[in-house]
Formats: sequence, structure tokens, C-alpha cells
Amino acid sequence: MKIVSALLMTSLCLSSAVANAAESGDVTTAKECLAYGKRVMKDNPDMMVVLNQAKIENEGIQINRYEENVGRQPVSTEVVATINSSQEILGSILCLYESDKKPLYFHYTPFE
Repeated sequence: MKIVSALLMTSLCLSSAVANAAESGDVTTAKECLAYGKRVMKDNPDMMVVLNQAKIENEGIQINRYEENVGRQPVSTEVVATINSSQEILGSILCLYESDKKPLYFHYTPFE
């Protein structure tokens, strides 16, 4: 019985570690999307004010992985993240990736 309990506890700890690693990876991907957005929007001062105060938290991230074409362009990942400032929700950002490392598209939707 003690062996079963020990195995169960080990299994729970490992699944928790995997879930935390996945969450951490989601935050990293969302932050990469935000960084890409800043590069794309660098010539838009109003947008840069919003993006420079943006913070991303775990609970506002959605990552969809699939293999589809948008027109002729292959897309493998869609990242949607809520961005906040220290005072309010600013809106959401969306990135489309050709692969997990190459962003293709950025869009910001303000919260109204």
C-alpha cells in the first residue's frame, strides 16, 4: 500500500511539473508575440505606448496549434493573449506563426 501511495504522489508531482512547464512555455510564446508586435509597430507611436506598458499573465493566454494554410501561407500556431497595464486590461494581441519560431502576423484589439 505504501508503494502505491508513493507512486501516486510521484505521478501527481510529475504531472504538476509538466503542467507548469507548459504554462511557462505559453507565457514565453505570448511574450515573443508581444516582442514581435513591438517590432512590427515600431513606426506607430500610439501603438508603442500601449505595447510598452503591456504585461502578460498565464490565465489570459490561448495557444492553438494546427497545420493549415491561410491562402497559400502555412500557419502552425495561433497565439491570443490578454494584455494588461498595472491599472487596467488594455486588450488582446494575436499572432500567427509559420512555425513555433517564426511569427508572420500581429494584431492588437483594444478592450472597450
